[in-house]
Amino acid sequence: MPTNLPLLPGFIARSSLPDPPTRTPSPHPSEALTPNQSANCAGPLREGNSSTWAARNPTRPVIRPRTPPPRLTDAQKASRKIKRDQKREATKSLHDGISEYLDEQRVKIEVLARTHNVTPKHINDIISVHTNYHNSHKPRLINALIHAKAKELNADKPAGSRYTLAELREMVTNDPQMNKLTEEEKASYIEALNEHRDKKALGVRANNSAAARDVVATTERLVKELDDLRVRTGIYATLFVVRGHINDTIQSTMHGTDNTEDFWEDVYEHPMADFLRQYEQWACTQDQNLNERESLEAMRKQVRKMIFRGLFAVTGKKDIAMNYHNYETAIVETYGVRLVGWPHGVNFISPSNIGTVGDIRKLRDALKSRICYWTVLSPEEVKSHAAELNTRRLAGEIVRKPRKKRSDSGVPRKRKAPATAGQAGQENQRVSKKAKRTAPQLRQAPKSSEVVESSDGLEDE
Repeated sequence: MPTNLPLLPGFIARSSLPDPPTRTPSPHPSEALTPNQSANCAGPLREGNSSTWAARNPTRPVIRPRTPPPRLTDAQKASRKIKRDQKREATKSLHDGISEYLDEQRVKIEVLARTHNVTPKHINDIISVHTNYHNSHKPRLINALIHAKAKELNADKPAGSRYTLAELREMVTNDPQMNKLTEEEKASYIEALNEHRDKKALGVRANNSAAARDVVATTERLVKELDDLRVRTGIYATLFVVRGHINDTIQSTMHGTDNTEDFWEDVYEHPMADFLRQYEQWACTQDQNLNERESLEAMRKQVRKMIFRGLFAVTGKKDIAMNYHNYETAIVETYGVRLVGWPHGVNFISPSNIGTVGDIRKLRDALKSRICYWTVLSPEEVKSHAAELNTRRLAGEIVRKPRKKRSDSGVPRKRKAPATAGQAGQENQRVSKKAKRTAPQLRQAPKSSEVVESSDGLEDE
C-alpha cells in the first residue's frame, strides 16, 4: 500500500430515437488554446478563482460530479434487504456448483496428465491461457445509440429511477427508426459517443473532493499493477504522486517495490520522503494550469531534451549536438544513427523554429510514445547511405550546406600587433581565481610611512 505523508507546513493554506446530436469541440488537448490566447488569459486566471483544478482550467470540459441518491424509505430498505438475501443465496449456490465442477475437473485433469505423460500444470496452462492486456474497441453504432437514448431519457431522472442498460438496449432494438439512419447520422452518433468518452477520460474534476477521490482510486490501481509487474518480471519501480497547487486537497503519496526505499538512502543519503516533499514543493511553485503546462515554449523545451537524450543514448557522446541543417552528413553519416518516425506534416527543423502548438505537440507526443525514436544503423545501411551521398555529390548537389558567412565577410580588418614571447606566454597562461578578484574585494594592506626616523634621533630629543 502507498505511504501517505503529512502535508508540508508551508503549504497548509487556503421512446423514439432522438435527433442526431450536434457536434461539440473535442476536449482532447490538441484542441487547446493557442500560445497567444493562453498567455493572454494566464494573468486573469491567476487573479481569479483558483480554489479548484476546474476553476484554474476554465477552458476545459468539466466532469459533472455524481448526485447523491435520495434517502430510502423503510419499505424500500426492507425490500432491498430481501433482494440482497436472495442474491446472497443465489451467489452461494453458484459458488457451490462451481466448486463441485472444479473438483470434477481436477480429477479429469489428473487422469489426462497420467494418460499423456504431462504435468497437471501443463494442462491447466493450456486450458486457462489468456492475456490480461487488451486494447479499447472502437465505438459501435449500437453503443452510440444506447448512449443517445440514455441522454434523452435519464438526463432529468434522479438516481435509482433511471432506465437500466438492458432496458435502454431493448428500446433501441425495438425502435424502427434504427434501420432508417443515414451514414451521416450514424457517424454523428458515434462522434457524440467518442466525445463523451474523451470527456470522461480527459475532463477536469469539478471540485477538490472529486479530484482527491480520483487520485486515490487511480493510485491504488497503479500500485497494484506495479506490484504485480514486479512479481511477473522482477522489476524495481518508484512512484511519486503530489498535488500541483496549494489549494488542492490531494494527499502526497509514494510507493516503492521491494526495498526500493534503500536506493535513495544508499545513493543520495536522504530518505525517500525528503524527495517527495521537495517534489511537492517544486510542483506547487509551478502554479500552472493545463494550457500553461502545454505552452509553445514549454513543449519546445521538452522536445529538445528528448531528442538530445535519445541521441546521447545511442552514441554515448556527452558533447554531441544535434545538427538539423546538415543532419544527413553530420549525424547520420558521422555517427551511423537516424531519427525514425518524425511526424508527417511537421517540418524537420529545430524545435525552436517550430511556430505552432499543434506541430510541436504532435512531435512531443510521438517522442513520448516512442513512435519517433533514435536507432543505430547497420554497417550495410551506413555504406548504402554513404554511397547515396557520394552519388548526390557527383551529380553536383550540395550535400553539406556551408556555414553562414559573417556579416563583415570581405571587409578588411585591422590586425593586432604581434605579441612578444613573454606577452604571448602571459596571454596563454590561465588566470587564477585569486587574480580575478576585483579591487574592492582585495584586502587593503597598511601603508608604510614615507620617512622613517632613526632611533638616534628619537633619543636626542
